[in-house]
Amino acid sequence: MTPRNILLLMLAACILAGCLSRKDTTRFYVLTAPPPPAKTAESGRPFMVGVRITSADYLRTREMIVEAGPNQLLLSEANRWEEMPQAGFSRVLSARLAQDVPDCDLAPLPLATTNTPEFSVEIDLRSLQGRLSLKGEAEVSAELRILDARGRLAERDELSKTSPWNTASALGVRYSSLAAAESQAAADLADDIARKIKAYHRKVTGP
Repeated sequence: MTPRNILLLMLAACILAGCLSRKDTTRFYVLTAPPPPAKTAESGRPFMVGVRITSADYLRTREMIVEAGPNQLLLSEANRWEEMPQAGFSRVLSARLAQDVPDCDLAPLPLATTNTPEFSVEIDLRSLQGRLSLKGEAEVSAELRILDARGRLAERDELSKTSPWNTASALGVRYSSLAAAESQAAADLADDIARKIKAYHRKVTGP
């Protein structure tokens, strides 16, 4: 074996050893629905609501997002959501609606059955991120559109919720604390959507 080939083999071995010894520091987080305040939700006649959830283009990433200043967003390669933000929010919304409006059956659109929903909601997730400031906070916001049984726009609203986020840490941004704050904000937003659904259902069906 020539000295040149020996050198190449030694270089390859060093590179491989470096790759194997490199520690993966990626952390994964999941949006969770915190337990709601103790209460007993009223249950009535079951009704079906069609639901379609979309999200802003910049939210179509698993990397956690922090707003560092005006028009400046930071994406963390090492701190990621286990699932896409839209999927996480959908799961939180379903969990909160099951608690807040137990008689409501959410049916993802387009429907996989021939059943007809009494009305539909379209939710466009606009933000799901932390905000660095003197008083850190997490924000989750969405545009909510309620469509009647014929698909006509009945109501439209901009909804936003924030939750305190403790950003103080000697190691930098506290992403575990951010995940908890965003979970709380997402749950609070889902509760607002549940109230909108309940109010509109009462409006069209009567007391």
